[in-house]
Amino acid sequence: MNSSMNRCTFVKTSLIAASSTSLLGASVMAQSKDKTSPSSARLDPEKLNIGIFLFPGMTMLDAYGPLQVLAVCQLFNTFTFAKSSEPLPSDANVALLPNYGFSDCPRIDVLIVPGGANPIGQIQDEQVISFLRAAGEQAKYVTSVCTGALILAETGLLDGYKSTVHWAYAESLKRYNRVNYVDQRIVKDRNRISGGGISAGLDFALTLIAEIAGDQHAMTIELLLEYDPQPPFHSGNHNLVGDKLKQQVQGMVHQIAKELFLPLPV
Repeated sequence: MNSSMNRCTFVKTSLIAASSTSLLGASVMAQSKDKTSPSSARLDPEKLNIGIFLFPGMTMLDAYGPLQVLAVCQLFNTFTFAKSSEPLPSDANVALLPNYGFSDCPRIDVLIVPGGANPIGQIQDEQVISFLRAAGEQAKYVTSVCTGALILAETGLLDGYKSTVHWAYAESLKRYNRVNYVDQRIVKDRNRISGGGISAGLDFALTLIAEIAGDQHAMTIELLLEYDPQPPFHSGNHNLVGDKLKQQVQGMVHQIAKELFLPLPV
């Protein structure tokens, strides 16, 4: 890895920063002082760089859920990147503005690859796969949210590792014979961390903070964000719902991303 800090030095720096100023106060101060665009803001060389990949048609919350958690944390240089820094559409009819393109993307210490309803375009894009593979090979951590695991699997960065993915796409991930699919919300295997469906991105981000900076930091952010989910229907876990509802959702996914479930060539 090209990082100028080892884990011990990083954690010490993080503890000093967290104790010297309130997290919310630091965030407000940063917003008021820095009037430059995110892409032109200077990166703190004493912090790890967390790069979140963006792509057209992606699920916005897959990226922006973790982004919000990590940005509030204030312990990292957290930025987004894409093939170019031009605005790109998301599945929420909101344009996303990457901080960097491939050509000027800073070194990435923690790679986060989010997903989308049908990431086949990214899986088949040789430029994307090549860039992510190179970035991941140099990163301290390689991570994903939802179907981002499928994109990572295509790069080969998950070969020999355990990973999760949105449950309805498990069949597609299992096609990568060297990737071990695990039916869990969060899976951590050495320096690979993956989150399941969309909302798991928040759990994923807190898990990542705990892994790098310690449980106390993650607990502080969890409380700061008042993260205490209380879903109204308790139908988010595919292992706890009836077959009829599960088959309905699986059928929707097969329609949306049919390319991912076509029979494999003989």
